[in-house]
Amino acid sequence: MTSSHRPARAIINTNALVHNLRVAKKAAGSARVIAVIKADAYGHGMLKAAEALQHADGFAVATLSEAIALRTAGVKKSILVFQGGRSEEDYRLAQQHQLTLTIHNLQQLDQLEITPQPWPDIWLKVDTGMGRMGIAINDVDSALNRLGDTCKQLMSHLACADEPSDPLNQTQIKRFNQLLKTTGLAGSLMNSAGILSIDNLYDAVRPGIMLYGSSPIAGGDAAKQQLKPVMTLQAPLIAINSHKTGDSIGYGADYVCEDDMLVGVIAIGYGDGYPRHAVSGTPVLINGAECPLIGKVSMDLLTVDLRPSTDAKMGDLVTLWGVGLSVDLVAQKASTIAYELLCSAGASCQREYDSKGTQDG
Repeated sequence: MTSSHRPARAIINTNALVHNLRVAKKAAGSARVIAVIKADAYGHGMLKAAEALQHADGFAVATLSEAIALRTAGVKKSILVFQGGRSEEDYRLAQQHQLTLTIHNLQQLDQLEITPQPWPDIWLKVDTGMGRMGIAINDVDSALNRLGDTCKQLMSHLACADEPSDPLNQTQIKRFNQLLKTTGLAGSLMNSAGILSIDNLYDAVRPGIMLYGSSPIAGGDAAKQQLKPVMTLQAPLIAINSHKTGDSIGYGADYVCEDDMLVGVIAIGYGDGYPRHAVSGTPVLINGAECPLIGKVSMDLLTVDLRPSTDAKMGDLVTLWGVGLSVDLVAQKASTIAYELLCSAGASCQREYDSKGTQDG
């Protein structure tokens, strides 16, 4: 009987998740740590991640449906919903499931006010410079008057936290500090990058990408930040072909063999979440040797120069990123970010969970 699954696998090391949470908690000091597990825990599996991250002070997700799925699965910790509600029914569901909703625009506040009380707990999100979601600073006082003691916290989001020296960070921090001073409320501002690079962490922090083993700092080194990779993406080597000098490889024939060489074919492509725009030279790991990608990534296949791996054979498992090969490096080669790679591969590939640390980094 043949398997219906595609051959690429995302191996999820839950011990590494636990380790990375410890790193976040240590860096956070006395601040509460709200683990962000939106987008199916960045492709790692939301329910499994919640189980592994049980020592977090609470969880954060993007949507109400994600939060209700956690409650339905038996998760009892506090859950913050970043996008908040969009209807009276949403607010009723949030109250029923004891969820905390973000209000980030005045239209949501209008909708909340027509909802019969009791209302769910609210965090009020303020735009201090991100320009995406959040009420204007000038509207904070009136919004708080309308919310009363339903509002438990102010929050905002840094636009340039991955670039710690960007002056906008300090501008936003100054604005946020003034809001906290005038309102007397607790605050939450820092994501993963802020946790690792900024001293003032306020009452609660919201680590996301660092929990999954990627550096949140642009050009940063996850290993030097004591973070361990959680997802190791693997696929089998399914063909080894001999090519002559001058032979072209793949769509567009844009890679031409510079020598007589062995070319490996790996059973993974953009249909499995591997980045379509990874350039020639992007490394994969075969038996401990880095072999460079050559030619264009196809939907189901990619080709590599096997000369660095003299003992490669058909059936060998190839590591596309994870233990031994940083997802941040692959993202850089594909002109994207690790967030996208992890979400894409996690959504496309069959996940296997390793709780014994056999994939520990």
